[in-house]
Amino acid sequence: MAHASASAPPPVDRLAVGLRGHINRFSHTVINVSNLERAVAFYEATFPVRRVKRINGPAQSYTGLGIKQGQFEGWVMENKKDAAPPGDLIAEFPARHLHLIEWKNPTPVGHPYREANHVGVYRQNSLVGNLDEAYANVLAHGGRPYGAPSDIILTPDGFKVRVFGFRDPDGSTLEMIGAEDPTGKVSYPGMMHHCNLNVRDLERSYRFYHDVIGLDPQAYLEPSALQPASNGSLGDALANEDGSAYLGGMNFAATLMGLRSDSRSPLDVLQWHTPKPYGEAYPLANHLGIIRVAFEVDDIDAARARLVAAGQQDVGAVEQWDMGDFGKRRVLIFRDPDGIWLELIEAVPYPAVMPPFA
Repeated sequence: MAHASASAPPPVDRLAVGLRGHINRFSHTVINVSNLERAVAFYEATFPVRRVKRINGPAQSYTGLGIKQGQFEGWVMENKKDAAPPGDLIAEFPARHLHLIEWKNPTPVGHPYREANHVGVYRQNSLVGNLDEAYANVLAHGGRPYGAPSDIILTPDGFKVRVFGFRDPDGSTLEMIGAEDPTGKVSYPGMMHHCNLNVRDLERSYRFYHDVIGLDPQAYLEPSALQPASNGSLGDALANEDGSAYLGGMNFAATLMGLRSDSRSPLDVLQWHTPKPYGEAYPLANHLGIIRVAFEVDDIDAARARLVAAGQQDVGAVEQWDMGDFGKRRVLIFRDPDGIWLELIEAVPYPAVMPPFA
């Protein structure tokens, strides 16, 4: 009978360290826009989402965002209820939302990332049942695709998916991936899936999202050879580290990371190999673009203590944000190793009628 080495470290209880024991689900992705009503109309017309709750809080302090006094308006967007494949329990366990946000004070600055290998949250993906119809629909509503649907190779053995990327009205990158039913009997309008984080060091980021945040690897993707930069229509441009245009083939490695049994809205944590990663994540919270990813936690004070214990350096205070019709929420802002903005938001307790024997 084999025996473990006396020097082997004890197994780590992942529920006892980092945020894993406190995260309920992926909550939302925040996209800063310059014109809220225009953005909402575009997303509802081209992406499989609909508006469900207005965000219209008063001017207040957003210390974690570096804004002493500010105000924004927005809409919470969710998957369209009829957009899910048969059997998906969206109503039972909500998937990640989008928050489309227009800053009123301070007003939006900058422009979304223009290079597909720019460090930061580069694109938000959705699955669609008919990619060609989705592409035609984007064109019909004034969207500007980076190219027609095309294959992108993901693994050494040549596994590929058919996708296309396109810009929202401000230039943030959205992506659609074909999820056609092989029987040809089912075609659904689509549902949000992963968002893509471009990082400088995949192993470092994997350790952070696995050990500190508490996510699990779902897939590892690494093509064995260069492929044309046009594959997958991921963007208009790639850049060298000095900012000059890169015109050659591309290659990357990525790991899809989900939360325990919820595989519907993972993070696509990706490191570009060729060309190397370029630029820095958005420095300002009111910068136009896909600005941050949020996780819902059951106890935000306990979650903050876990972050501090894990060595997270930039953990501020828990704040309460008044978001108007969306309600008051307790929020904590911090950043990942590449400076990408992350958010914890505390779950709103369900109203409970306690039984007499509780």
